[in-house]
Amino acid sequence: MTQQIINTWDQCTAAGGDCVAIYYHPYNARACSPAKWSVSRFKDGKELVTDKEAAWYDYKRKTFSIGHPIREHKQAALAEAINWVCKTYGPRTFVRNRMGDYVEQDVNERFPIPRREP
Repeated sequence: MTQQIINTWDQCTAAGGDCVAIYYHPYNARACSPAKWSVSRFKDGKELVTDKEAAWYDYKRKTFSIGHPIREHKQAALAEAINWVCKTYGPRTFVRNRMGDYVEQDVNERFPIPRREP
């Protein structure tokens, strides 16, 4: 049985090996959480800690907060996240997947998220 790829998590766990994904989280007023990018690292299908010091609500993931106005700062925070990943885990090429997250190019090519039929 083959794994059905429907989201970023599925892409990264199906890829196996060592891969990184960068997720966007919008501002959440109820949780008092700012808009941010978070870095998840997967090794052999399991998620690893990327920041031991992260707040509990960031699930041990390295985060990069986006300043206001979001439209002006979103790309800069993404660039900061990508630079951190490359310095920490080695050079990688990221592309935007169908979910709007950023995954490594080879992962997106080998395990694309299919277009959903209405």
